[in-house]
Amino acid sequence: MADTYNFSVMPEYLAIRNTAALFDFFPLYVYLISGADAALLLDRLITRNINKCKIGQVMYTALCDAEGKLLDDGTVYRFDETTFQLTTNTPTLDWVQANATGLQVEIQDKTLTTNTLPLQGPKSRAILNQVAATNLDGLKYFNFIETKICEIPVVISRTGYTGDLGYEVWSDAKDAIALWDILMEAGATDGIQPAGFYALDLARIEAGLIWYEYDYTPSRQAQTDTEKVSPLEVSLAWTVDFSKASFIGREALLKEKEQGVQRQLVGLELDRNFLHQTYGEQSLFLQDLRTPWRTKFPVRVGEQTIGQVTSGCWSPAGENYIAIACVSSNYAQATTPVAPKMTVEIQGQSIPASLKPLPFYDPDHKRSTITSVPTSALALT
Repeated sequence: MADTYNFSVMPEYLAIRNTAALFDFFPLYVYLISGADAALLLDRLITRNINKCKIGQVMYTALCDAEGKLLDDGTVYRFDETTFQLTTNTPTLDWVQANATGLQVEIQDKTLTTNTLPLQGPKSRAILNQVAATNLDGLKYFNFIETKICEIPVVISRTGYTGDLGYEVWSDAKDAIALWDILMEAGATDGIQPAGFYALDLARIEAGLIWYEYDYTPSRQAQTDTEKVSPLEVSLAWTVDFSKASFIGREALLKEKEQGVQRQLVGLELDRNFLHQTYGEQSLFLQDLRTPWRTKFPVRVGEQTIGQVTSGCWSPAGENYIAIACVSSNYAQATTPVAPKMTVEIQGQSIPASLKPLPFYDPDHKRSTITSVPTSALALT
């Protein structure tokens, strides 16, 4: 996946928010799970209730180990009663297979033969409607259809990682280049831009979306127990369905819920006026903060360290420096009447910061099925 296709990330970011941006997501891991016990296996593996997933629906979910710590986060696509697609950020085939022992399932690793091209932005639907055999106006958020683009079989899902209107075009890997060219040509008059990792990172931080290895460490990669986190600690409590009789990590998560989590993911806004007055708007220090960063900086109240920033950037939508941080639950309430004075320690500098609810950016047209792009939401140029 390219970091950027331009000298600056801004043309790609602005395409996400104003027109359309096309990404290449080949690095995802893709597993096709089918058979009589496919739903039973997935219900064991994920924190969501697979029986609530309808045919044609996508579920975003957490995957935990026996201690309730995050192994990964990903999506499940339901094609029919017994056929599902599981996507993850890290290779999890061994874990899936180990938990399938004794079940009537077939597990196929489709990683090297599957590609997805996310098309994100307010004009993404209009561009796809030019080339897709099926009109997408009625496709609901986190649903998908099987169709064709110029006779190429594809799955188009109403999903994305930018916090904006967007779709993901799934295909056989051999068709990916042809699809890329078709979409770029179809979107030429609408200002489509190829976009890379930096633009995606900026947009997803604004949307308050976590990124594995940055905002959390997968439990199998953690070097200490402290590095391991549960979905309850990183804004994924909504993905945990305790009404299920059993799933991997349920007992540990239920105990944690009853006792209360010790830390939580929050949004932080750095003091823009302080930064500009102290360092100057054109300083190298602030230039570093404008590029999406994923260095873990301490968050403090007075002399006490209460957590750490996990990623941050300059937000064009909010016109401020923002960050995602994991802090002690005692300090995680943005609605506290008398908010504690927090600072973020960056390169030896103490920067005043304040709590902000996540997400930082959440436009209505992300979820709507009718093309509606408020002008005020697009004034980012």
